[in-house]
Amino acid sequence: MNAEKKFPEWVLWGVVLVWGANYTVGKWGMVGFDPLTFNVVRFIGATPLLFLLLYALEKNLRIQLKDCWELAMLGLIGITIYQTLFMASVKYATATNASLMLAISPVFTAIFAYLAGQERLGPKGRLGSALSLVGVVFVLLFGTNKLALGWDVLRGDLIAILASSVWGLYPVIAKRMLRKYSALKTMTYASLFGTIFFLIIGGKGVLAITWSEITFAAWGSMLYSIALVTAFGLVVWYHAISRIGANRVMPYMYAVPVVAVITAAIILREQVHLMQGIGAVVIFLGIGMIRKDKLTVIQTKEVVSEIAK
Repeated sequence: MNAEKKFPEWVLWGVVLVWGANYTVGKWGMVGFDPLTFNVVRFIGATPLLFLLLYALEKNLRIQLKDCWELAMLGLIGITIYQTLFMASVKYATATNASLMLAISPVFTAIFAYLAGQERLGPKGRLGSALSLVGVVFVLLFGTNKLALGWDVLRGDLIAILASSVWGLYPVIAKRMLRKYSALKTMTYASLFGTIFFLIIGGKGVLAITWSEITFAAWGSMLYSIALVTAFGLVVWYHAISRIGANRVMPYMYAVPVVAVITAAIILREQVHLMQGIGAVVIFLGIGMIRKDKLTVIQTKEVVSEIAK
């Protein structure tokens, strides 16, 4: 009865690899698109794919009408707002700084989950979280990619911090829907509503695009974002959260900057410093501590009653 829920770690590491590389691949997309129009086109392509996956796997597209407002809120926050902020950080910040700011999202998740009365980490988990953050600092401060100064970079960093807070909030507010519906159905309908919001605010920008000027690299970035970042990454990520909890999943974000640095080294031929490798080891040790930590789940009467419906 009290058996610990498990989720295959290799799948989460696959998401980490895809998302880490996206800091480099996403910059190619920003050559032909701005952050808003990129996401409008991206989710116009990704949302039908998600519905096809949903029907193929579950044979059921139905949701309760009363949940539309909550799914619309998830779409606005987790799709429209977050994805636009993320791509803006990719465009305006360095890959190093953007990945650093996004790496602190588990801290926001822990804060929001605690305030919502959902869950909290024990002493070992808190120590592991701190250890992972130290590893992030090692990777990003003591490697070849130094933190840059100046307003242009600072603007991107501030956008990335805001994106990080939204990313940390989203799994907390999505938890009730993830308990009621599958991760795939939740993400599919959130994407549907997010796409509607995208079309409302960014439709004119898409109509103004000169399609013949979009490079092959930008289209490659778009396809990568639709198939791997969205259809694969987001579905797996939130399915894992529904299985083992936000505080167990979100620390994997600490490993994304490591992949971002390695990807930049391979594609941009940047040298990887020894301290970056040491930081990667520290990050993985911290994640291991969090995974082994005993997670205390706080279920309020309201949540229990909602699940029972």
